[in-house]
This record gives sequence, structure tokens and C-alpha cells, in this order.
Amino acid sequence: MRVLVTAGGTREPVDDVRVLTNSSTGRLGARLADAFATAGHDVHLLHGQIAAAPRAELTRQVFGSTAELGALLDEHVAGCDVVLHAAAVSDFVPDRSAGKISSAQDELVLVLRRAPKLIDRLRDLAPEALLVGFKLTSGRTYDERVELARQLLTRARLDLVVSNDVTLVDEHDHEVLLIGAGEPAGHGGGKSAVASAILKAVGGLATRDTAHR
Repeated sequence: MRVLVTAGGTREPVDDVRVLTNSSTGRLGARLADAFATAGHDVHLLHGQIAAAPRAELTRQVFGSTAELGALLDEHVAGCDVVLHAAAVSDFVPDRSAGKISSAQDELVLVLRRAPKLIDRLRDLAPEALLVGFKLTSGRTYDERVELARQLLTRARLDLVVSNDVTLVDEHDHEVLLIGAGEPAGHGGGKSAVASAILKAVGGLATRDTAHR
């Protein structure tokens, strides 16, 4: 299968030298790329500028801003069999100032504008692909996580949503909920174990879709 993975965070320019970003490391996305490549799939990884690198030899490209990632998705999503959109995309982007903002002022006010939801356009780009989205929460209950994931599943017309909560994620452990058409399934362990669980879930969806054709 032709597989596209996105990983890491976007970096939105404030001026010529400053950016707004997030805490995403891109490690789970890198392990996903490794898992699918090791399983024999043709993997293309789009990753943030400071995201973790995959171990496997595969095609990859770097993005900075949301706009740059959007352009790469427009270029590469069509024709994919599977898209795993794990990148942490900024919800808001600043109005960029020309040059470098002076550091002499006592206060700096930034204007942030809502960024486009890149995940919402994936289905139109690849109508037949298996689409996997990622929903990050913080301190939410199990039921809240499931509900938010199902909302994303429906809105973006996805096949699977991976629910992460920052209180259950650290460098060595990672707990997720996999939410699709059936009952939610919980998986834990390191990021490689979670990536293997997602690989297995996608394989099951691909088998189901092939049987229904």
C-alpha cells in the first residue's frame, strides 16, 4: 500500500525570526512510518522541522508552517491508500510582522487567526483512502475522549481516530484509544507498541474494505 504519514508540529512565523509552535516531538509519527515501512509498505513521511526522525529508509519531506504542510498534502495525498495525519497543526496563526519586532517595548500583543483544518479536506483529496486522524486532549475523561474523537471521525469522514491525552503520554509510555465504527480499543506501552497497534487496526480496515468490494 502507498502510505502517507504526517508528524511533528507546525511553526507559524510571528516575524522574520520568531515563531509560534507546540510541544509535539513527532516521535509517534516517526514510529508509525517505521512500522508501515517495516511491514513492506511504500511510506512517504511529511515531518516538522524539529520532529524526530524515522529509523527506516523512506521518502520524507520537511514542512514548517500550516500553509506549507497544506501544500504538501495537496501534492501527495491523492493516490494514497492510507493517510495517517499525526502532525500537530496549529489551530491559530499570527498576523506576521515584517522584519523583526523590536524587543524594546514592554508589551507585545499578537493577533491570532483561526487556521484551516487540514484534516477536513483529506477525504476530498483521496476519496477511497483509509484515513486516520489523531485527537489530542488534556485531562479529559474516557467518555469525553470518545465523544470528541467520534465528532472528528464524523466531521472529517475518517475511518479511524487515535485519541491521545497529554496526561497519559510521556517519553517512555503512551496510552491511546482507537476509535472507529466499532467499540473503542485501548492500547498502551511505548510509542513503537502503539504504532504496531495502529498498523494492525489499519490492516483490519483494509481487509474489511477489500472484502466488501
